[in-house]
Amino acid sequence: MASTRKKTQARKESPAPKRAKERKPDAAAEPGDESGAERHVSARPDEMPPEVLEFIQAIDEYKRVHRRPFPSWSEVLEILKTLGYERAR
Repeated sequence: MASTRKKTQARKESPAPKRAKERKPDAAAEPGDESGAERHVSARPDEMPPEVLEFIQAIDEYKRVHRRPFPSWSEVLEILKTLGYERAR
């Protein structure tokens, strides 16, 4: 029993190994990026593109009508399709 107590105490005293969190730089934020990707950080509606506002309103309406605080990805895809988005081929 004493050996079990020692192992438990040693486990409690040893610090857990810390993992370094590496973050990959955002591709859209790199200078000289020619991909055409834009990133909108603003949360103010008057600074958002109309497409973003339309999407937000569609999601909010879906959540309200279906009483779903968190729609699944399949539901989000259906919302996008109702807005007229199609997969580029």
